[in-house]
Amino acid sequence: MIRIYRQTEEGIARTEGLDNQDCRKGDIIWIDLLTPNSAELRYAEELCSIEMPTKDEMREIEATSRLYCEDGARFMTTTVLSRVETDEPIIAEITFILKGRMLTTIRHTDSYSFHVFAHQLLRVPTTNRDQVFIGLLETLVDRQADVLERFGTDLDTLSKKIFGTTSVLRKGKPKDPDPDTDDLRDALVELGRVGDLITRQRDALVNLLRLLTFAGNEDSCTSSADSLYSLLRPVSRDVNSLSEYASFLSNKISFMLDAVLGFINIDQNDIVKVFTIMSVVFLPPTLIASIFGMNFQHMPILDSEWGFWLSLAMMLLAAVLPLVIFKIKRYI
Repeated sequence: MIRIYRQTEEGIARTEGLDNQDCRKGDIIWIDLLTPNSAELRYAEELCSIEMPTKDEMREIEATSRLYCEDGARFMTTTVLSRVETDEPIIAEITFILKGRMLTTIRHTDSYSFHVFAHQLLRVPTTNRDQVFIGLLETLVDRQADVLERFGTDLDTLSKKIFGTTSVLRKGKPKDPDPDTDDLRDALVELGRVGDLITRQRDALVNLLRLLTFAGNEDSCTSSADSLYSLLRPVSRDVNSLSEYASFLSNKISFMLDAVLGFINIDQNDIVKVFTIMSVVFLPPTLIASIFGMNFQHMPILDSEWGFWLSLAMMLLAAVLPLVIFKIKRYI
């Protein structure tokens, strides 16, 4: 899909698809390519007199492949975290191309930020390339801020779940330990999911900050004398603050992961403690039973009428005595 935004006397006009395009109707300020086909790419290349990057080229991780100048145009590719509300969030690449008075964007995943900005743009009477470029970046940053706020809310909910579950056990109130262990395991899985998303988000913010730095400092590669540095400084500050907040969330996740693993270890140690006590309690009676079970011909009290009851009393005493000692020592 190709969408072209033009400045006309009546305001901003938008046309979609190749059949509705007419270069004579107004000045083109923005060409938006969403999963374009070969015909749409050729049409955009003719309008801009440049070669558009392919989907594979947009996914290159080298900085020189994502940020470069060619044929008097600046090519800038960044990544954003998309489809956060779904079960399968993805990292989407967006390429911004600045040449002359036109901005061209290439993306292969639909973005909520582009929908929001497009509706805002159509209500503006007049604009230019730089305002559209900065407006898009600001909308993307706002969207990433909303995503981070959502992650922060999820972590607060998990924190209450983790520490609220174990607080009952610390107070010594009777509670089935199995649901607590299951809750901690569920929290561990959820922490892993949120941590993975925050890591992706941090990577996207780093790429966006590189794009802003390149866009503000690489005007020498074009014939334009206009600098975007001062216009992009507020956006750069916002991205830096979001990066710091993402780092804070990452540290919080590390703390919560350590806490969850610690609580799980405590539960496991309690289980091992029970088995240890059981072993100590039943070991002396087993020893006594083994002694009286020896197949020797002559043994004390073997032929006595009360020998059986004496052996049972000895085994019972040997089982109770360790429990009393553990209780006095506060081992249990």
